[in-house]
Amino acid sequence: MPKISFVLPTCNRLEWVGECIQSLIEQSEKDIEIIIVNDASTDGTKEFLDDWATKDPRVKVFHNATNQGGGQSRNIGAALATSELIGVCDDDDLYPVDRAEVTLRWFAEHPEGELVNFPYVRIDYFGDIMPPPFYGAEFDEIGFKEKAVVNYFCNPSVAYKKKSAEEIGGYQPENKEQTDDIQFLTNWIKAGKKVGFDNRAFGVMHRVLPDSMMSKQRGFKTEWAVSK
Repeated sequence: MPKISFVLPTCNRLEWVGECIQSLIEQSEKDIEIIIVNDASTDGTKEFLDDWATKDPRVKVFHNATNQGGGQSRNIGAALATSELIGVCDDDDLYPVDRAEVTLRWFAEHPEGELVNFPYVRIDYFGDIMPPPFYGAEFDEIGFKEKAVVNYFCNPSVAYKKKSAEEIGGYQPENKEQTDDIQFLTNWIKAGKKVGFDNRAFGVMHRVLPDSMMSKQRGFKTEWAVSK
């Protein structure tokens, strides 16, 4: 059993997903598995991912026959995971080499913990950190619990216990009002689940693209994607 399972849903992000997978493969903690759920991509992602799976036995690929959406694809990946700890991933992001290591450290320090969130930085189209760094350390825990204010809570920097997520029904389908991650975190709090924070290390280099639901809901600035 690996120490942590990274669950990575992807759909038509052939341009980015390879970099994301590579950043997970290069983790300093080697006892991991990487579960990739291809959500019926039509851009050559299927063949690309199958090739990755032949290179590293820790990479496991599942192909959805039809498009299920991000939330359901995360649930499918978590169900396939063989570790009790799930690291949330997005297919256009990059992960620091110590992502698994610092996550395992936090859960070892907090055996009663159910979910941990790490700070993050935003990166642009080219992978460059956008000034000023957006650390996420300003997360308003009270505001989140009372009003579901999640501006500084970044889903792909989260790790959680598989059993705890199953108890709330996992991720729900996203809609025009809420992304699947906002619904997940809101339901997590409503169910009385524990939320932990660790500001000692970054959890993700979070790429912000104009077509993402986060950008549509929270606003996208054109200068984030300027050409070099």
